[in-house]
Amino acid sequence: MFWIAVSLIAGAAMLYFGSEWLVRGAKGLALRLGVSPFIIGLTIVAFGSSAPECITSIVSTSNPSLIIGNVVGSNIANVGLAIGLAAIAGPMAAVYKDMKLEIWAMLAACVGLCALGLLGSIGLYIGIVLIALLFVFLFVVFKRKKTDDSGRAAYEDDVKEEKLGTPVLAILCVVGLVLLYFGARFFIDGAKDLAALLGVSDMIIGLIVVAIGTSLPEMCISIMASRRGEADLAVANIVGSNIFNILFVLGIGAVLVDVPVSESMLMFHMPVMLIFSLAMFLFVRFRNRIERPTGMLFVGMYAVYIVIMGLVPSLMI
Repeated sequence: MFWIAVSLIAGAAMLYFGSEWLVRGAKGLALRLGVSPFIIGLTIVAFGSSAPECITSIVSTSNPSLIIGNVVGSNIANVGLAIGLAAIAGPMAAVYKDMKLEIWAMLAACVGLCALGLLGSIGLYIGIVLIALLFVFLFVVFKRKKTDDSGRAAYEDDVKEEKLGTPVLAILCVVGLVLLYFGARFFIDGAKDLAALLGVSDMIIGLIVVAIGTSLPEMCISIMASRRGEADLAVANIVGSNIFNILFVLGIGAVLVDVPVSESMLMFHMPVMLIFSLAMFLFVRFRNRIERPTGMLFVGMYAVYIVIMGLVPSLMI
């Protein structure tokens, strides 16, 4: 048990710092090459925030149930824990008109994933389509936001001028990638050992342990942004992450290996993901705010979700 805990904690720490350093180095190098902050925010920052989930999918090809569990579990944790805890830390404004395209895309991606679950597995061709849809989404966002000062600013706010030298930035990128890879290996090995010890399926470990571990960057970013009063960044970070998880992380995983969708995943976990996404959508659409009571509601919903799994063993298969 001790070494399982060490693997999980070390893996989570390496995933967090790996994604942080990779994004920082890549942003700095892109600025040195003359890439606009807007493009950097739209691509490097977005891809970087989902890097732990992506690398985890790549190293989980021998346990494909972890991939779907990680994606669905991360999206649930992103709303239930990241948004919930960030709202408790500080009430957040989330202006619907500024993120209409993104939040509708998040909801559509969740509905699409639930529909794909009816197939029983998600394979190569669907994975390619998901990745293609991501680039279509990025293109549409770029076309709409590049002439929208408020929309453009939402992406540029997350990109600060780097003062580090080019060699240091390059080293950050390399070290970040190495940490991501080995962090994912440690974390997945620990998760598999934990599943064997507890006698539960890989999917459940993916839904809870791996999902929370790979969502640490999003949680930290959202909570810190909320505390600094940058509430729009906290919400936008989660919306973007949930889109990338379905279109990119699952897409990459499906290209590498057929990803099975169990009955419990289809009938319970995916609908829960959709309920969390719909709840967040409704609060943004009709309230333009996510306040402390809402944050407590989201955290409570997540706790109920975990308790239900514990009480109904069939949901853990």
